[in-house]
Amino acid sequence: MNDHGRTGSRESSSFGGLEIRLRRLFSPDTGRSLIIPLDHAITMGPSGGLERPRSIIEAAALGNADAVMLRPGMVGCLSGMGAEKLGVILALTGRLASGVDHVLLNSVEYAASQAADAVCGEFKFGSSGDLENARIIAQLAERAHMMGIPVLVTVYSRPEALDRLGSDAYAHACRIAEEIGADVIKTSLPDDPAVIAQCVESTSVPIVVAGGPPDTSTDLEEFLRRAVNQGIGGAAIGRRAWAASKPVEAIRGLAAAVHGEHAHV
Repeated sequence: MNDHGRTGSRESSSFGGLEIRLRRLFSPDTGRSLIIPLDHAITMGPSGGLERPRSIIEAAALGNADAVMLRPGMVGCLSGMGAEKLGVILALTGRLASGVDHVLLNSVEYAASQAADAVCGEFKFGSSGDLENARIIAQLAERAHMMGIPVLVTVYSRPEALDRLGSDAYAHACRIAEEIGADVIKTSLPDDPAVIAQCVESTSVPIVVAGGPPDTSTDLEEFLRRAVNQGIGGAAIGRRAWAASKPVEAIRGLAAAVHGEHAHV
């Protein structure tokens, strides 16, 4: 099994800005990352825990997360307590309430001016616009890499892809993300060891699993422990972190699941 837990697993003969920035996103002890995304409000609205983004960032720092993902216009919220120890991923694509496909909203150059450690773009494999979205992200990745900035690609397998390919759609989606330029892949995966193993073996960059909406029927921390034991490189958990009744405690538990005995206390 490939060592997907290490940072910057993409092979490189040089060490430069991209590698340095990637190191800011991953724990030096485990090579894994707990990312807290809070880029949902343009779609969901400022509700359900998103009303106070500065508080989410402070909770992420207190809960020992490794990085946060937000939109460029919210960078001012990083002035909160403890935010200086967090990696910063700026989401550059998005959508409003309608449709599923993303468009490019902000530029890589602007993200660089806002001290981004990485940039992010998203597409849904199997949607009607997946090819155009893949092109947008490929061009985003080209620009980012020329500037030494890592790229996190968020990719989700739509029902259309799952109907056509079955569970192979998950690994296929991850491989597309890597081939168009991902240094880190964020995706939602089922609690199926065979699917997780296929995704890990089909890629050579870290995969972080997305948390999705609150689902009390799933023991998320136990799922994360099993996933990282199979080579998953961490997690990106939004709603099940900042929408929790006690966000700091929730994030601390997720960090323990991702990092095991190396989690901060």
